[in-house]
Amino acid sequence: MSYHALARKYRPATFDAMVGQEHVTRTLRAALRRDKLAHAYLFSGPRGCGKTTVARLLAKALNCTGGVKDEPCGACEACAAVAAGSSLDVLEIDAASHTGVDNVRELRDMAQYTPSPGASRVFIIDEVHMLSKGAFNALLKILEEPPARVFFFFATTEPVKIPRTILSRCQRFDFRLLTRDELSARLTSIAAAEGVQLEPGALRLIVAQAEGSMRDALSILDQVLAASPERIDEQAVVDLFGLVRSEVAIELNEAVMARDPGRALRLADRVAAGGQSLDDFAHSLVDNFRHLLLLRIDPSLAAGISLPEDQIEILRRQAAHFAPQDLLALLDRASRGFERIHRSGQPRVLLEALLVELVLLESRVVLSDLVRRLEALTGSPLTGGGGPPAGRATGATKPAAAATPPVARAAPRDASAAGNPPAPRQHGASQVRDAAVSAAATTVDGWTAFVETLLGRQPALGSCIMEGIPAEEDGRIALSFPVEKQFQLQLIQKDLPRLQELARELLGRDIVLNLVSGAEADRRERREELRRAVAPTEHEALQRACGGDATLENLVRRLDAEVVPEADRDGWHTAPDRGGAAKRED
Repeated sequence: MSYHALARKYRPATFDAMVGQEHVTRTLRAALRRDKLAHAYLFSGPRGCGKTTVARLLAKALNCTGGVKDEPCGACEACAAVAAGSSLDVLEIDAASHTGVDNVRELRDMAQYTPSPGASRVFIIDEVHMLSKGAFNALLKILEEPPARVFFFFATTEPVKIPRTILSRCQRFDFRLLTRDELSARLTSIAAAEGVQLEPGALRLIVAQAEGSMRDALSILDQVLAASPERIDEQAVVDLFGLVRSEVAIELNEAVMARDPGRALRLADRVAAGGQSLDDFAHSLVDNFRHLLLLRIDPSLAAGISLPEDQIEILRRQAAHFAPQDLLALLDRASRGFERIHRSGQPRVLLEALLVELVLLESRVVLSDLVRRLEALTGSPLTGGGGPPAGRATGATKPAAAATPPVARAAPRDASAAGNPPAPRQHGASQVRDAAVSAAATTVDGWTAFVETLLGRQPALGSCIMEGIPAEEDGRIALSFPVEKQFQLQLIQKDLPRLQELARELLGRDIVLNLVSGAEADRRERREELRRAVAPTEHEALQRACGGDATLENLVRRLDAEVVPEADRDGWHTAPDRGGAAKRED
């Protein structure tokens, strides 16, 4: 049979015919024009993007009977021999099957002979990363000092596996995957040359399956042409490869919004009954939630979605029903589910479990959002849910209202339900300040604000001040320290003049600071009260806020909410379980 596969029939015969690798061909053609071609090149990149093709074009240009130029003629005997693989001066080796030292030694011996009948001897080694360590070592010397008119062109999909000693002796070019537009334009022109009508829906599916590889795209088109030699529509591609139509994802989104697991399971049953790949279906879930996330964040990102405009418009409307954090959670679950299904011997069971999990996944909201929504519904402020005025929390201090709220679970997934309620009124901050002043009233008026400001300006000194207990009498403040806090006392003693000046400025009156060693045991509790007022823990902040707001306290109690350490909040949520504790969703 004389039939040639499309990938061979339409292999570019010139640099101009190369698609999507202009950054490579432009530089190589300039080197050819100036006769400054390096003796060794490494072409790295994904499969099917033109690495070996460029190497062959270089071999043609070097041996073209018209002389070395930036574009081979493609018609002379030398160009025809390279294209047919019969040139004596161009040796192409597959490193996957020629991995040993003996193979490279043979190549090295051949490089010593003068090129004949061409002008240059060219060695093209495909998948060069498959060579053994000994084979790479055998290449080193000839790469460093090659004979005249000998060139090495290496191609690889995994450059990280190539020794640095080899990389340092080559000029490297990284090939890229082709864009959807580049693949679409090329496939359309080839289909026209073959006299086949390629409908847009079919073209979109072929391009999506190729994933940026021109060779894969041509192989898929070749296969579809065998089944539909005159007209290729979307259904023909779906039937041939067992693909899942994009409309299935739209229907699944409706089931997720309606929280209807039965509908999602019936959808999976139809997909399986139609002979479609469950693995592809699981992968399409990942793409679907990615599309929704892009459209939810910025509708203009629709340019990165390979779907018909009418379907993108439907997805845009569906995306408005989800909050971004919900889509992130759905995308994460779908990705992990796909990995499990892809490796499993029971893909249908895991797929059904994944669909139920996605449909019933709870919305992600934080406690502050719930408080704001309650304020919007009741029309009255919840004093425990506010935040501190801007600029009040500095340095190491963390007022109660500024503490990050615990992550909670709530039922609504509809983003419109969360809405954008009015900003909370700043009553919580004043309540925290009142608590701080109340604790400091037993010591020195204004001392809490002074320590808080000092922590912002000089954290180390402020931390030492917090270990002492102040007491004011006749314009003098005695700052007493326990015996075990002598180190802090000594540090303060060094900066006492500056500290006294700052205290006068912030307290608004003339005072004298005296440092006293050996505070009484009954004053330790007062020191702890001051610490809780100035720098409460997140748990203390939440308790204090709840103590002054019965509505907030009831909300926290109903949610069984707890403060999760900030370092552990990625992937955590609180759930009303038996222990009422935060649980990680793995």
